[in-house]
Amino acid sequence: YNIAFIVQEWRSGIKVGSVRRDMQIIISACDNDPPEISTIDDTCVIAGDYLMFDAIAWDPDGNSVTLEAYGGPFEINPNAAFINPDPAISSDTAKTTFNWPTLCSHVRKEPYSTVFKATDDDGEISLVNFKTTFISVNAPAPENLMAEPLGNGIDLSWDKSPCDNAIGYYVYRRSDSSGWNPSYCETGVPAYTGFIKIDEMNDINIITYRDDNQGSGLVHGINYCYRITAFFNDDAESYASNESCASLKRDVPIITHVSNDSNFIENGNVEVIWSKPIDLDTIQYPGPYSYIIYRNEGLNWTNPVLIAELQDLDDTIYYDSEVNINMLEVPLKYMVDLESSTVGYIGSSQKASSVFLNTEPRDKEIYLTWNVDVPWNNYKAIIYRRSEGQINFDSVGFTETFFYRDRGLENDTEYCYYIKMLGEYSIDGIIKPLINYSQISCEVPNDNTPPCEPEISVYTDCEQISNEIRMWLPYDSCSYDAMRYFIYYIAPGSSETVLVDSTDYISGDTSFYLHTNLESVVGCYYVTARDTVGNISIKSATKCIDYDACPVYELPNVFTPNGDGFNDLLVPLNYDDSNPKATVERIDLRIFNRWGRTLFTTEDPQINWDGKNQNNGQDLPDGVYFYVCDVYFVSLDGIQNFRLQGSVTIIRGQ
Repeated sequence: YNIAFIVQEWRSGIKVGSVRRDMQIIISACDNDPPEISTIDDTCVIAGDYLMFDAIAWDPDGNSVTLEAYGGPFEINPNAAFINPDPAISSDTAKTTFNWPTLCSHVRKEPYSTVFKATDDDGEISLVNFKTTFISVNAPAPENLMAEPLGNGIDLSWDKSPCDNAIGYYVYRRSDSSGWNPSYCETGVPAYTGFIKIDEMNDINIITYRDDNQGSGLVHGINYCYRITAFFNDDAESYASNESCASLKRDVPIITHVSNDSNFIENGNVEVIWSKPIDLDTIQYPGPYSYIIYRNEGLNWTNPVLIAELQDLDDTIYYDSEVNINMLEVPLKYMVDLESSTVGYIGSSQKASSVFLNTEPRDKEIYLTWNVDVPWNNYKAIIYRRSEGQINFDSVGFTETFFYRDRGLENDTEYCYYIKMLGEYSIDGIIKPLINYSQISCEVPNDNTPPCEPEISVYTDCEQISNEIRMWLPYDSCSYDAMRYFIYYIAPGSSETVLVDSTDYISGDTSFYLHTNLESVVGCYYVTARDTVGNISIKSATKCIDYDACPVYELPNVFTPNGDGFNDLLVPLNYDDSNPKATVERIDLRIFNRWGRTLFTTEDPQINWDGKNQNNGQDLPDGVYFYVCDVYFVSLDGIQNFRLQGSVTIIRGQ
């Protein structure tokens, strides 16, 4: 047997070349078994280390074995790999040792393949076996990463990569320690560790980096942790460096609360709290000191207003009684400046907003979402609700997301809510958890929720020229008050949608509608659902039936019009249980003899020719007749046509 392979080479989505190779396969009867090979599975090695492992081969039939190896590691220069002995030959078990003194120049993203080949020495037919071991040569990690806070940023430094062929470094950062230790063959910094690549340096000789959040400054109170990797021309990455963490000095206020006053939550006054600067350099910035408090309406810091000034460094709580956030339509945002009466401005806290709750009424439920913009990490929200006629709020659920669906409510009844948000900074010395409350928001649920998008399928009957539409709703939670389906039809070649009919919704089951009296089964359908109060769902996916839903129009090459009730008429193939008019509008068929004289014509897709000469009504003699048939079929784009040409043989057997 001969087979051929075409190997194509592509670069950046562009085909750059190909090569064809053929193989001859000879199959012979024999009782010889191929040799077997045992060696390590895929492995990796740090560039600069010496890789050594054994490979053995033996023959189950007791024949002598030759073991050899080839592949990428044997072709590179310098420091190519080698096996010893090469080849290994034994009458029992052949053993060789793979040796590779790796270098940084061997580092690449893709692994090297080493192929071990074992050949037995059978007297008649020699058989071979192969085993491939993939070897990744990975760059060592940058060492001695250190992180030191300075001002509003953190300075990083590390040792230069020992691989001079690296072209730069990636800088990764996350909040708080990961506890991650790379596995033996794990290079780079995987996303599951929580680290994010924040920058890259395209010079292997630059071994320092300042992280000040692209000039906007890092956040006080966050423990920032870093990793460094070296990268190469082919996007290979080294192992990750050690993890180094640091946090900014606490030399400015650290804001911790922007909250609806939990003691008087109905009043809507805002409680602003911060942690005082315990690492303030009092020699550089001598007192006395004051806090300057700013407020802004909305999350964007576009129009801040100075609202208060506090003179005591230990006074870290401010009650903003000038506002009632229960009456506002936007959140409030605050910032605290630290000033010295001697030198002026010292620094600012990060900006922090109140938790702003949004409520959306739905059918027997209220959908809650909330927004907040704070420098700390919020990890849980507890939802409190007060029903109409109640005095106190009760917790009804919690979530780690920023939305909540409160279900099972009564329509036209008022419900009021607020959110208790739990968060924390990642450094020690700041109270945990940080608890902040949203404003109160009230809502009345009502049935403005339409049923879900229906799902449909269409089953075609090519014999009856009809389509059965089957429709259902995917789940009960948004369909309990659905009442009726509406079926829409788009005729072939048309863009106009026609409402065909409607049918009852059957709870938890499938509804059926049979579309009959069609000229063709070709067309498109979609369905909407309506509930008891008139809400209408979005339309379902559109399901289309095209020409190929029924058998393709073809003619047979023989029929037997002898009156025995079998094949007495010329009709299209494959239409025993179908009607060709289901997809064919008409045909233009002409049957003629070998001299070109026309004997039969029709436009009826069913044909039904009885083998008679249409000109005189006489039976035609047995023999071969020729035809040309233009088929005008119905497609989704309208009427199209194709031509059939061939011959049909009449056999009467008389």
